[in-house]
Amino acid sequence: MTTFAAARLTDFAEGVLAAIGLAGDESRVVAACLVEANLRGIDSHGLLRLTQYASAVERHEVNPRPQVRVDRSHPSAALVDAGGGYGFRPAQVAMDLAVELATASGVGLAGVRNSHHFGMAAIFAERASSAGLIGMVTTNTGPVMAPAGVTAPLVGNNPLAIAVPRRPPAPPLVLDMALSGTAFGRIRLAAAEGRPIPLGWAHDREGSPTTDASEALAASLLAPMGGHKGYVLSVMLEVLTGILTGSRFGLDADAHSHLEGGVAHLLVAIRPDLFVDREHFFESVETLVAQLRSAPTGEGVEVLLPGEVEQRTREQRAAAGVPLSDELAGQLDELAARLGFAGRLLGPAGQ
Repeated sequence: MTTFAAARLTDFAEGVLAAIGLAGDESRVVAACLVEANLRGIDSHGLLRLTQYASAVERHEVNPRPQVRVDRSHPSAALVDAGGGYGFRPAQVAMDLAVELATASGVGLAGVRNSHHFGMAAIFAERASSAGLIGMVTTNTGPVMAPAGVTAPLVGNNPLAIAVPRRPPAPPLVLDMALSGTAFGRIRLAAAEGRPIPLGWAHDREGSPTTDASEALAASLLAPMGGHKGYVLSVMLEVLTGILTGSRFGLDADAHSHLEGGVAHLLVAIRPDLFVDREHFFESVETLVAQLRSAPTGEGVEVLLPGEVEQRTREQRAAAGVPLSDELAGQLDELAARLGFAGRLLGPAGQ
């Protein structure tokens, strides 16, 4: 493993994305979000994705220079069209619109259609919590998950993120989870690094549990979190994203394909004083936090808050650097060289 300063990774990612063909605004936003995922330890949604993004753009399945526009507005809702590009910038636009609408009416709802992969969902939920509002984000994905006994991908591992603000300087409470036993990117990372995966993460092409990351990639069969519960929740989030926004859904959805757009997102902002006084809300959140912290535990056990592991990891990596395996860094350097970008992570060109 080699550690890299976040600024260096951001410059490298932005250069690669520009070489892929993304416009300046797009490359800056995507690079920042990918490195933010690495900082938080969500490496499955970090720079690993650059090779996947390059392949999708080169196959003309993702628009590198989309025209992002707001198609329709209502008193408490808006719809953003991503124009077939990646979902990072459209999701930022949508959450900012949701915050604006919620500030005026209490609740703001924004959909994004005709989009693609948008990385770590928590980033966009936290745009609302940073403004003092509750943020909720979900998206559909291509089918990569199936309930027990099904041997073909049936539904997406449609993630859900919620960020709850607290009194400054306390960080927000943050949930960010996919509905599979793990995010598909973690399996991709394990395959890239030649590591096995735990049982319960994925199935092989026969529908049986596997520890072989490459076999899991070939089958595209993630196991639902909580068995049938993860499966049915995924179905309902499919309705709230692809179907509600008029985008692709179900077996037709794909977060890395369809030039006109392959998935959709839903972003919600809620003003915390919608039903109670604002200070009462914040006081109640701190009471809940105190209850969690004071729970009796076994020796050496600590009760952690939602998002706390990622927050601690970010502090550590911001100070000490972001670790990348030399194998992954080498693959990224090969990608940069193939694209004609001079930057390197390893070797003399990167030192």
